[in-house]
Amino acid sequence: MPLGRLLNINQVLAGIRPAPAAQPIKLPGGIVVPPPVAPAVVVAPPVAPPVAAPAPAVRVAPPFIPGAVRVNPAILRAQPAIVAQLEGRTLRPRLNDLRPDLFPIKTGGGFGRAESQHPISPTQTPDDRCLFESPSNPQQRYWLPRYRLRNANGRYEVTVAEGQNGLWAVSLGLETYPAPEIADAARTAQMLEVTRSASVTYRVPGTAIEQRLPAGEVQKDATGCVVMLQLSLADRDGLLRAFMSNDAQCKLVLSRGFTVAVPLPAGSASPDVPKRQLMMVKGQMQLARAPLESAQLMSRAAVVDASMVSKPAAFDPGIAAKMTASVAPMRAVGIKPPPISPRIAISTIKARRFDGTPIIVQPEPMPDDVPPPPPLPAAETRYEISNQVQDWAVALFFEPQLHPYLYPAGSANGPQASRWVVHALRYPAGSGRSHAYFQDLNDPARIFYLPDAFKLARRSEAPHAPSLVFQVDQGDNAEQVMVDLTCEVRPVTDGERLLAARRELADKVPASAANPNREFELRLLRAKSSLQMAVLRNGAVRSETVAATIDWDNGFTVNERFEFKDFQDVFGVLMAASNSNLLQGSVVVTTGINENVMVPVKLNFADMEGELFQSIETPDPQTGAVVVKLLNATESKLRITQLPTWITRGEGLVVGRIDGLDLSQPVEVEPEQSLQFTVQPTDTLSGSAPADAIFNTASVRSIPDGEAILKYTLDDTIDQETVRAVTVMTAPEVLQNIATGSSGGEILNIIVEFRGNRRVVLGAANQSVDIDVPVPLMDILLRKDSEGFYEYRQTVVFKSGQKSPTTPWRRDDSGVLFVTAV
Repeated sequence: MPLGRLLNINQVLAGIRPAPAAQPIKLPGGIVVPPPVAPAVVVAPPVAPPVAAPAPAVRVAPPFIPGAVRVNPAILRAQPAIVAQLEGRTLRPRLNDLRPDLFPIKTGGGFGRAESQHPISPTQTPDDRCLFESPSNPQQRYWLPRYRLRNANGRYEVTVAEGQNGLWAVSLGLETYPAPEIADAARTAQMLEVTRSASVTYRVPGTAIEQRLPAGEVQKDATGCVVMLQLSLADRDGLLRAFMSNDAQCKLVLSRGFTVAVPLPAGSASPDVPKRQLMMVKGQMQLARAPLESAQLMSRAAVVDASMVSKPAAFDPGIAAKMTASVAPMRAVGIKPPPISPRIAISTIKARRFDGTPIIVQPEPMPDDVPPPPPLPAAETRYEISNQVQDWAVALFFEPQLHPYLYPAGSANGPQASRWVVHALRYPAGSGRSHAYFQDLNDPARIFYLPDAFKLARRSEAPHAPSLVFQVDQGDNAEQVMVDLTCEVRPVTDGERLLAARRELADKVPASAANPNREFELRLLRAKSSLQMAVLRNGAVRSETVAATIDWDNGFTVNERFEFKDFQDVFGVLMAASNSNLLQGSVVVTTGINENVMVPVKLNFADMEGELFQSIETPDPQTGAVVVKLLNATESKLRITQLPTWITRGEGLVVGRIDGLDLSQPVEVEPEQSLQFTVQPTDTLSGSAPADAIFNTASVRSIPDGEAILKYTLDDTIDQETVRAVTVMTAPEVLQNIATGSSGGEILNIIVEFRGNRRVVLGAANQSVDIDVPVPLMDILLRKDSEGFYEYRQTVVFKSGQKSPTTPWRRDDSGVLFVTAV
């Protein structure tokens, strides 16, 4: 059985059920997650590639499930381990699926247009203003639909009717239409088929809290679709009051899921392009100029003035290399090199001086019949798959005088005063942090919670590296080099905290004829919020409001820009085991019913949100025990201090006991290494489904491997290795070899080798040599007081012809390396 993804209780709370690679898995309540071998969404019919050229294997982004995910209420009654009602949750693809072009490490260089199984997007960020094309037929185009309420004779197609089991049915008929920007072109195009999910949201009167009602079904029809909701009487009345009030900002949010092929940036599939280097110059990090700039300078040098007509000739590549080398050291330290004349004709370079610079002579006439050189062939555009879930909102405001047909007799009239109470509970009990729980006294069987924190996310694909990237903007000079940090941040909720809260809040729900057992739902609170973070501004750390759209289901994206000299500080903060002030902050939640609540934001490589393991589970049908093999599917070592586990057969959970894994001391697992153990149920299991182990991985921490992380996060135009200048020197007394008393006598040479195939030879004629030695970029980023460590070894050659054994590799970081005979 191939490796699948590990299911943990926090993912259950988040509405995520990762699927194994071999077969689909059904969530309690009938939610089926498709296996990752199939595309996650339905798009326009794919066009097969030409028969003569079989389609190569291309990476398909992991599947995602847009739409409402709900846990079967019977599970809640049978076992409170699954404690959250997952109402109206729209799960969105991670940033690496939405923007695969953004990240340095990709599986190959994309694929050609004809190899695509999905429509072609004209841009890396597709939306409903784009026209998509068939891979094989550019004349066949598609458009992404927008939606609006259907209206016939002044009546909207909205109905409210009593259904079965005491529930009320609300339906909204929608029609599709294209964006105005492409309306004319869309007349001859087809509508792109999408997956749809929907929810109705509105603001509770007198508060900044948002209520969300999920659609149970979205039915496609001839002109659009019909959104169906099944509501309790309390939900129905709340929705109708929201219909009447413009202040409630009631709207239908329809999520459109689709997959397209997006173009990769030009040059992204060109591994032969030389990379730029980061280096330390006088204690400051600087960026070597892009190799392309030297080529542009040489190109300008070859432009012929209108008054000068010359004969074309091949440009000596040795000259270009020497001219580039002559200006590179000046550029590396921020010195502007002397200009190269744009009036030099290629044919005028007849000879070179000793240092390699050209000698300019009078150009020769150019014949009239010489044809111009042929243009270079255009590079083929390469593509990558991009999964998308994009929302479209339809306002829902209906004045009762104009639309009385919407309001059944006896429904509540006008807004109802909201009554809320906030419960503060500490977790762990008696210590730790206090968490707020919000109870709607108009419907006390609903209590709302907030996530524990927002954390830096991991990518969806293995290895699950940080969903973060550093991109370097070179600017016009060394002082203008900037770094753009883009990262994905996602909410994290400790499932065990909610289990404890469920027990403590049970007596807060009054018993009634309709609810004699005081059952209640825990729901995610959604409210007006803003992001406050400590960021770098003009070299100082300041707490500021940072632009971000807070999605309580999926998190948000942070985009920060800072000076290149601060790169070292930023990377060090992300690597630090202890929290730093920089890049930390809070999502400030404004509910309107009490003081603001803060949810921490933590950007740190040691504690991230997302997948950690892939797993193989082998259940025993007789005992319910599950043999589990866990594989570290991240880029760094993982440390496990505890691993709470449960077992389910689809009808509730029982606590599991781990056999074969000793966690009395922390256990560390290297990347791509695995653990195997057995989870035994501690109580009788109900249900007939195969036993499934569920884990809480909240206590698993990463030990960040900076070099591996840098490979996945740093702009791929930057080399992972750099160089630093070192002066290697000795002294006449060392060469005379008097002090050591060695039998070899006087020294002829000391050969010093550096890792990276660099060496210097010291002797009487050259007792000091300057050399650029390679050093790992990580050494610069993680050590502020060093310009990078290097390794060397030495061999002593005596005048007598003897040679000493080569020393072991030694490590140093000094700028002046003094070597002796030992």
